[in-house]
Amino acid sequence: MPDEAIRASAARKKLYAVQGFRREAAARLNLDPKMVKGAIDALVVAGAVPCTLADNVEALAMDGARMLLGIGSRVRPDAIAGQTSRFASMTLQIDGDGPRNTKSGSPPATFENELAAHFRETWTTADEAAGPPVLGVGLYWSDGRGSILFGTIDRWDRGRPRHRKIFASEPLQLPQAPGGEWDFFHIDESFRLPAVGGIAFSPLPLLGFIELLAEGVEGTAASLR
Repeated sequence: MPDEAIRASAARKKLYAVQGFRREAAARLNLDPKMVKGAIDALVVAGAVPCTLADNVEALAMDGARMLLGIGSRVRPDAIAGQTSRFASMTLQIDGDGPRNTKSGSPPATFENELAAHFRETWTTADEAAGPPVLGVGLYWSDGRGSILFGTIDRWDRGRPRHRKIFASEPLQLPQAPGGEWDFFHIDESFRLPAVGGIAFSPLPLLGFIELLAEGVEGTAASLR
């Protein structure tokens, strides 16, 4: 890893250890500080954060996505890293009202990569007139053992209805389309995942957390500018 990337990784690791950063992250997400601290500690010990990506924006976005998943995993400390990895590797199952193309040959989108992309977009559009995207994120599980995990990303663009993407750790069993596969799925308000528990990060708290990450690395080797 280049020297610049090593210094940036060290700067991000130092930030994540700061108690003030952890308290502020908990405040912005409206969560118990112990919950946030435990998740970050577990991910740092496991080597999941800081990640080894060389680009500062990509690396901070990936760290932020993993921390959010770890915080939302709601499991005992020694299981946080493993549960975070399971949430991260969930694949896209339903792209609401989007064209469905399962024959392109490209690998399916993962929850981790999709979240990280939204983090990056928030930072790159923060100074534009349109403003950052409005997002909500949900993490859910099918039973007490978390046999199947689900993730949702809701996006609202100006003048358009909600666009929901649904991810899962196992393929969702969808009803068979007449004559083949569905061209698209429409997800209405009555749709419910087969989940028994979960946590939702609403747009304003999530935006606050994303902005906190960028603020935290300002003036360091991990700065986004």
